[in-house]
Amino acid sequence: MIDANLSGGDEIIRRLGALYFDNQKMQKFSRLAGAEMVHQTEERFYNQHDLGRQPWIPSQRAIADQGKTLRDTGRLMASLTYIALPDGVKWGTNVVYAKAMHYGLPYRNVTPRPFIGMNDDDRASVLNIINRIMDVDL
Repeated sequence: MIDANLSGGDEIIRRLGALYFDNQKMQKFSRLAGAEMVHQTEERFYNQHDLGRQPWIPSQRAIADQGKTLRDTGRLMASLTYIALPDGVKWGTNVVYAKAMHYGLPYRNVTPRPFIGMNDDDRASVLNIINRIMDVDL
């Protein structure tokens, strides 16, 4: 499985610490953050760009079929999911070829097309979720 954990600096870690001892709020955070990160990852497929908003190099198949890279059958994107953990969230896919698509395979001429992970916008979204949960009673 290729997956990602929440990371992104001291601010997320510091704010998560405030949620950690409130099980109900932590569960809510894990669900909301997981859904948000899956959504953000799906957006990379729709918009055809990596974590840094750099366009993916089109695949040979996408060029030949006038289609979209990593979207031929939609299996990879449809497999994205998250797992709410007691102390955070993990999201990713169990599709066997996901790691090759993310990191590339130089010996097979497969260009890396990173799609799993967090960028600054994702970190801001997660902090926004934490702030909303902290400010609102369940």
